[in-house]
Amino acid sequence: IDEEMKRLLEENPDKIPEDTLEMFLKNGFVVEDRCDEKKILAHYFDVQKYNVFPYDLGYTIAMTYACNLACPYCYEGSEKDTETLNSEKVDILLKNIDKNLSKKDFKLFKIVLYGGEPLIAYNQCVQLMEGASKICNEQNKELTSLMITNGVLITEEIVDTLLKPYCHWVQVTMDGGREAHNKRRIRKDGSGTYDTLLDVLELLEDADITFTLRLNVDRENADTFAELFRDLKERGLENIRKSLEGVHPVDTEGAGKGCASYAEKCFSYSEMPDFAQKVYEQIGEKTNLQRSLMVPRYGFCSFDKEDNYTVDPYLCIYKCAGFVGQEDKKVGYIDESGEMIFNFEYYEQMSRNPLEFEECKDCKYLPICAGGCAAQSYFENSTYHSSPCRKHKHVLQKYVESSIDSIIEQQ
Repeated sequence: IDEEMKRLLEENPDKIPEDTLEMFLKNGFVVEDRCDEKKILAHYFDVQKYNVFPYDLGYTIAMTYACNLACPYCYEGSEKDTETLNSEKVDILLKNIDKNLSKKDFKLFKIVLYGGEPLIAYNQCVQLMEGASKICNEQNKELTSLMITNGVLITEEIVDTLLKPYCHWVQVTMDGGREAHNKRRIRKDGSGTYDTLLDVLELLEDADITFTLRLNVDRENADTFAELFRDLKERGLENIRKSLEGVHPVDTEGAGKGCASYAEKCFSYSEMPDFAQKVYEQIGEKTNLQRSLMVPRYGFCSFDKEDNYTVDPYLCIYKCAGFVGQEDKKVGYIDESGEMIFNFEYYEQMSRNPLEFEECKDCKYLPICAGGCAAQSYFENSTYHSSPCRKHKHVLQKYVESSIDSIIEQQ
């Protein structure tokens, strides 16, 4: 728009020419007087929450609480749970999947293999995916699956027997250059995993497995990513997809299980965009790096959705993977017959409605924020029914500006 149109919009919108107003209306920049946009948003949220037009059933499955690494910002120590989903429980879980998948006209079953480190339970992963594949074939549903792994245990055998047949996407994590990574992503004996993971990335690339390299960043390693990208380029891996994520053990600290001493090394939400830019400047590329650590969620996540669950090795049910292992956040369990039995906590969590939050209901960012992360809200405010608002820290503002710049660049 030109300066005159800007003036009319700000001072005298009634004087906007009719044809221009029609263009604004058609493209959603203005709405009719009788339109209450909150009701449109309420309908959108309801559709998202209750899967009104059922498309997918989603399970995130913590195959084990055990891990083969001892990263300093993660859960560790002698009290750490190491329970693993055994074969009998996999059979019960498959009964549950079979029942739930047939209850609605779902088109897709989505399963995420998670942990701990899921590949510690490699045999059970194969058992689960073989069973889920059979169920989907019998019910004529599409199956899609993902694995979130530290990557260290991936071998050619695992690629051939688990990833190629069943996993449509894999996430592997690295923490900067060789020295920084090998101080952080360490085995139980203290040895580093940098070169092992570069070999694994080559293996995945050669096997044509779709994967994303997650880059963990905090104050300690933000200056080290140039070395990693040089090493990736030397191996012909410069074009692999990458995502940037902030380390936030402070979240698990709120649950009483995290490493509190590490929190001071993490950057705050208001610092996120600047740290992301710092990594960009080191690597000099934007195409394949998703700046996810400053992007708010659009709509609802699995916490809010009726047909999305996280299941742990005890067959306990949670609505958020960030709550796994916390007894008071458990929303139910799967019994031996494969039925889901819910408790009151399920309804406490599912009744979260950002349109009722004082800080959200009149906020211009609500359509792209949806009240923010429920887990963050609980850790910060001791309730799901509030928002861990970030707009005052300019994170959303910078995200919107960045999105607009990206759209203009594509024109």
